[in-house]
Amino acid sequence: MSKRILLGIDSNTSPATRRAIRTVTEFIEAAPLIELRLVLIHVIALPNISSPSAGMYGGHLLPLSMTLEQRSLAEEVLHKARIELLDQGIESAQIDTMIRVGMPADEIVKAAKELHAHFIVVGSRGESMHHKLRRFFFGSTSRRILQLASCPVMIATAPPMPRPTDLVTWYQQAITTYLREHSHTLTVLTPQETAQKFLPPNKKSAGRKEIAAATLALEQLTGNGLFCRHDVKGELRYVND
Repeated sequence: MSKRILLGIDSNTSPATRRAIRTVTEFIEAAPLIELRLVLIHVIALPNISSPSAGMYGGHLLPLSMTLEQRSLAEEVLHKARIELLDQGIESAQIDTMIRVGMPADEIVKAAKELHAHFIVVGSRGESMHHKLRRFFFGSTSRRILQLASCPVMIATAPPMPRPTDLVTWYQQAITTYLREHSHTLTVLTPQETAQKFLPPNKKSAGRKEIAAATLALEQLTGNGLFCRHDVKGELRYVND
């Protein structure tokens, strides 16, 4: 009897998803005598309703029908993940795909029960300020899967970020990583926003030192062609166009 693995695939095949794909591939390579089948699941998430005040209701809208554009994008995401798995030596016959609509964690757990999956694999998005804030308001998808799933859950996490020794280098690396993960998004940054958004984990708030380092990092990345600098009413803005 084959064992079934449910592998969560998010939009744009993010670094978290690529880590999950590598984790699954390594697992399959380490167990060549076990017959394994992969089910790639992509969940088209419902729009969220959030409150700016902590502790207040955060829910979701009533289910919406899947549009043709959403289905097309979901199929493209799953196709890219399938190609990546094939490139890493996984047989085509081992891979199935599935598209669901709803809250990602809930739908992944439901699918695992329906398929009698032996375990679930998902990626963790990491510890950036953006992701910490998102978890604060909406919760962690991987954590909710852990709470709800009746089968084992494997979470592919990013390696811990080293403590910064040089603030300018820290900001350069943090900004570059952010741009890589949001390559299809227009990014506009000011030095003050950058200093706070990518604040090192050993800092509580961004001061003059952090703002100066963020400014220098943005200038160096502008010199490398990653940003264009614009002066808007005396305020410097850096745009990745």
